[in-house]
Formats: sequence, structure tokens, C-alpha cells
Amino acid sequence: MKQILLKKTRLLFAIAVTLLLSSCIDGYLKDWTFSSGVTNTTLLSPDSSKVVFSKDVKGNMVVTWPVVYGAGGYQFTLYIVDDPNNPVAVGTENAVIDGCSVTRPLQEDTKYKVVIKTLGNVKDNNKEAVLASTAHYSTLLPAYAVIPDGTDLYQYFTNTAIPDSTHELAYELVADGKYTLSGPVDFQKHWITLRGDKVHHPTITYGISGRLRTTAGFTLKYMDFDCNAMAADVSDASVLLLSDVPDPAILSAAHNSYYIIPKDIFFFKCNFYGINRRLIYDANVKYCLTNLVISDCKIALNALNDGSGGVIFLQAGFANIFTIKNSTVWENASTAGYFLRYNNSGRPDRAGFVSGSINFFNNTFNNVVKTGQMGNYSGMGTASSSSGSTVYLNVSQNIFVDCGSQNVIRRLSAGTNTMIKTLNNNCYWFDGAFPQVGEIDHTNGDKSGTGYGQDPAFADVSTGNFTVGSNATIIISKQSGDPRWLPIAK
Repeated sequence: MKQILLKKTRLLFAIAVTLLLSSCIDGYLKDWTFSSGVTNTTLLSPDSSKVVFSKDVKGNMVVTWPVVYGAGGYQFTLYIVDDPNNPVAVGTENAVIDGCSVTRPLQEDTKYKVVIKTLGNVKDNNKEAVLASTAHYSTLLPAYAVIPDGTDLYQYFTNTAIPDSTHELAYELVADGKYTLSGPVDFQKHWITLRGDKVHHPTITYGISGRLRTTAGFTLKYMDFDCNAMAADVSDASVLLLSDVPDPAILSAAHNSYYIIPKDIFFFKCNFYGINRRLIYDANVKYCLTNLVISDCKIALNALNDGSGGVIFLQAGFANIFTIKNSTVWENASTAGYFLRYNNSGRPDRAGFVSGSINFFNNTFNNVVKTGQMGNYSGMGTASSSSGSTVYLNVSQNIFVDCGSQNVIRRLSAGTNTMIKTLNNNCYWFDGAFPQVGEIDHTNGDKSGTGYGQDPAFADVSTGNFTVGSNATIIISKQSGDPRWLPIAK
């Protein structure tokens, strides 16, 4: 019995000691006056391999590192290093931190570097670390492969198999790289991101037969495209040409036999130059794009072939949600044609959706299909009236100069009032005047009461500089147009 009591006593003593030590360590993390037993030492900075990056419930970045005993705190800086030669501090640079973690705002597609230096402790005669620790973190999708500078992408993907994967695969092009596309590359059912460098875009020069094709989710980011070689009179000449052999797994027999691409098709921070015919074309296959997004892009059109069908032409199908935002589109000659065109049968309920939308936010359009139509898709105009589905038209803070035969909103709303419209602070200007009759007074025009006319006095249209003139005070005050060309309103 005595042995059992003795063992219990020892166990309780061990537990008490463990709890005491634990409370001392916790106290040390919160109170630098705790004596760690480390004295008269030049300290080291935290082990960079043990710096941990995580997210809190609000989506902020949390940086945590191991304690250095005997420290008097830490000097901490978080940098954005998308351009390694020009790091940008996030929060206070060289902040003194009394603890082992810091929270900072987190951005997508961003490269970070953290610098942590252990500070000395006068009480224990400990000196600060000679060197800081550095650790790196990126919110970019990890690259599956980096494609060397000077590569013909047609030859690369002809000779390089894409692995089967249910996940998105990112192929990365190097900063300032020069690439060609001599023939068609069909990614088929693979979910692909093709991206360049956020600061120093690589350039892809299309050959006459160059095409990027897919029947799945697809993203282009941080690249420039020279499209001049694609002929205007070739029917499939398009920067993105959907596959003519669609993935049978996405066929919806229950919904009018649409091939429904469930993941986004997304163009982000890309610049397209010399488009002679189309930006996007469905190859006359009955696709429904669940979500088509163009964001922060510049799109320069040559004199479009009037028979092109549309800059964005879904001849057999449609996009259930289409969004263009923070972008600039311009044409170097006055032509007819269409900017956004769907098959007239395209409508949300016909592909199994309850609602769909067409969204234009903060864009600058100049001389785009001047004698043509900005939108053409009569099926979208019959929703909300006879189908039980709803189409929303959201057009806010755009500039339309010499666009769409002075009937921008009429055509974007499919010539009806059945769409649920939200129109705010759009500027309309045509042949040097405010097209009041067509854009505001027309039955299907901008009835929001916020539409207005003002000459934006662009800096230099011939070079693609659409900086708004300082006298365009209404435009500046309402912050209409692509934000890259706008001064901040005072």
C-alpha cells in the first residue's frame, strides 16, 4: 500500500512541476521580464525554417515564429516582393514586436518576404542578433512547370504531356520572356492557368495559326499578347477558341444539350494588341460558360472584320454570367459588328440556371463597333418575362466614347425592359457631343438619372493612353472609366 501511495505522490509531483514550467513559459511569451536563464549572450534570430504563415478567420495573414529565450523583443517587417528590386512594406517597417506573431492584410497572387531580427535584452545583458532571419511566402498557385524564355508554346505542349488532374495546373512564363504560338494548343478538359510575371509581363506573339483552346476552366494572367498575325478573314481567328471537341462529361442532356463549363474562364491583368477578328469564340459549339470574367485588361482592336460576329462571340451558346471590369477596350478604326454576342436562344433557364447577369464595371471604351452593337442576345431579353428566370444588367461607372451607334444601353439590355437594370454614373460621348436622344431618351436607354455626357479629353488615343484630361471634372468626380487612367477625386 505504501508503494502505491509513494507512486501516486511522485506522479502528482511530476504533474505539478510540468504545470509550473508550462505556466512559466506562457508567462515568458507575454512578459519579457521573465528570466529565461540566458544571459551575457549575442542572440540569434528565429530559425527561418520554423516561421509559419497562416490565415485567421478574417482572411488576414498571421506570421508566427519560435521564441528566442533571452530576447528583448523582435524587429519585424513584412514586404511584398512581386518586384524583388522594389520591395513594398506591409504595415510598419522595422516594427518592434513584444511577442512571437504578427497579423497583416493578405492579398491574392502576391509574393511576400518577412524579415525578423531578435533584439537584445539589457536586463540580462543579451545583445541583439547580428543577422536577421528571412522567410518567403506566396499566395500564387504553385507552378506545375516553368516554361523557358524563347519557347514556341505550340511545340512545347505538342512535346509535353499535361498530366491528368482534378486540380488546377499552373504553367508559368518567365518575367519579360518572349514566346511564340505557331499553332493551336488545345488544353481540352485540363483545368489550366497560364500566367506570366505580375510586374514584368512576358509577351506571346501569335502566328497565323496560333490559338489557345479549352473545354474547361481556363485562366490567363499577367501577360501581353501580340495578335496581329491572325488574319481578319479566317473564321476561327480568336485569342481564345473553345475546343471543337468538347469534353463529353460536361454535356447536360437535361438542359438542352449544352456543354456547361462549370469553372471560370478568366482573363486578368493581360494586354491584348492587334486583334483583327475576335478575343473569344466558341467554335460554334453549344457551350454555356458559367462565369466569364475579364478584369484589369487592355484590349486593342484593329479594324474589325464586319462579319466577325463579335469581339466576344458565343455563336452556339452563351455565358450565364459575363463580367468586364477595370478594363480598357479600343478600336483603331470605325466599324460595325458586335462587342458581346450570344446565340439568340441563350438564356439562364435553358442551361439550368435560375438567373444570369451581364456586368460592366469601371471600363473605358473608345470607338468600339462605332456603327454596330455593343450587345446582341435576344434570348437574354426574354428572361424575367416569360421564362421564370432573371437576367440582371449592371452597368456602372463606365466611359463609352463613339460606341455602339449611340445605343449602348439599348443593345446591352437586348432592346427590352425585362432585364433588372442597375445603371450608375456612366459617361456617354459620341462624335463630340452627349448622345442624349439615343442613350438617355430612348425607351430602352439609361433611365437611372445618373447618365451624363462629357468629353474625357483622353491624353493620346493613338498610343493607347486614355488618361482623362484634368478638365473632365464630372468624370473625375464620379470616378467613371478604367481606374488606371483616373486621378483620385479631390
